[in-house]
Amino acid sequence: MPEIPLKDADFDLDVSGIGGFFGDEESFAAMSSVHLVRGRRWFGWYNSPGSYFVAKRYGLLARSRIWDGLYPGPNIDPTSMLELDGKEGPRYVGAHSGTRIQKTGHLSYLLASHCSDLEVDYAAAAPATSDVHITVVHLDEFSKFPGYPIIPKDGMSPFDPVCIIPITASLAAAVACAVFKDWFCFSTILLGCFCNGISCVVIGSGKLKIVQPNSSPNSPPGDGILFNTSGRVVLLKGSEQTVSTITRGRFNLQYKSESRYHDIGLVSLALTFQFLLQLFIVPQGELFGQIMFLSTFAVSWMYNAYLASVDREDLQKKLLINNLLQKPTVRTVRLPKWTALVTFSALILQAGKNTRAILDEMIPTDTHVWRIVKDTIVKSIQRNQTPSDVLPEQNLEGLDEKELGLLRDMLEQASIGLDAAKKELDSVQVEKNEKRSGSADHAV
Repeated sequence: MPEIPLKDADFDLDVSGIGGFFGDEESFAAMSSVHLVRGRRWFGWYNSPGSYFVAKRYGLLARSRIWDGLYPGPNIDPTSMLELDGKEGPRYVGAHSGTRIQKTGHLSYLLASHCSDLEVDYAAAAPATSDVHITVVHLDEFSKFPGYPIIPKDGMSPFDPVCIIPITASLAAAVACAVFKDWFCFSTILLGCFCNGISCVVIGSGKLKIVQPNSSPNSPPGDGILFNTSGRVVLLKGSEQTVSTITRGRFNLQYKSESRYHDIGLVSLALTFQFLLQLFIVPQGELFGQIMFLSTFAVSWMYNAYLASVDREDLQKKLLINNLLQKPTVRTVRLPKWTALVTFSALILQAGKNTRAILDEMIPTDTHVWRIVKDTIVKSIQRNQTPSDVLPEQNLEGLDEKELGLLRDMLEQASIGLDAAKKELDSVQVEKNEKRSGSADHAV
């Protein structure tokens, strides 16, 4: 039997600090991605640092007097803890239903964030310092996907083979310790692999579902406006069922053990014992075994940091766009001023009798000039005429030169918005015709 390396070294490694405080946040972030990456649940069999921190966080999910005593703190819903819900979306105004929601939900937040990242598809005028942007989302009828309401696995991030690295490193280190009969370090490495692996399996057992309101089939279209906090307006065009899914729907992580979550409490307890046992047993091993133990921590920490760098919010956006909304047509338009954007919105939404209410919502100013501007825009939309054709009908008495100049400027912007909206509607109609012809050809 070869002699164990560094056997005659006259010092030991103090792993207590590393075992307790090394890689805490990275480990929790890595565990939190278990529901968004395919196969992640089954590949946690490596010795990971930060077990005590992870145990404290997930221990808050378990609900009983025992668990509350071991892991004191407010009981948290797993969906919120893993940041799959809880973000506030922008204000929503329905064009036909009159619905007003001051704070929408997590799905609206994701959609608005997605739209804010999009490039401009076309511009209604030359670039200007006052440019504003609007994104139009054309939504199809909501249809139930396979396995509804559980989010299908094919919508998750693909399997990442990098997970093999920390597993191989941990097993190799354990084998090296066994070869030189350092059973203390051998057992603690395997203990860490088992506890982290079983934790991934149990915590990853939750089913990610979509929860949505049940809208009446007789409801008017759900077309409306999301006033994104980033300054970009989002127009939603679609059925009430689809739009209400965005504004009031949410993700929900469901476990068989809810609402007590005793299985999560048990794995939290296992992670706590892992931390304590490694804290006391590793110093009993040889220096070589301690180095092997710490090397598994180093490799696992790098892998956890790699997982933590994955944007979980971006993964949720892909689920929303690709699976729930089935890749809707999305276009972003750049307009020179807010008046052009408001007029664009009013025509796209085709709110009929509610057009004036939409204008008042987006431009609350109620001066004499703005009342004339709004009346002119409404009549232009209703009659399919240009604002300059409608203006002669308006009573302009009492307006001074500056007000008349402002009126002309605003109606010029309104004309730009109307032209851009007609272009958008024509493009949508062309796409619909192409889809119909393609479906007919396929049927033949």
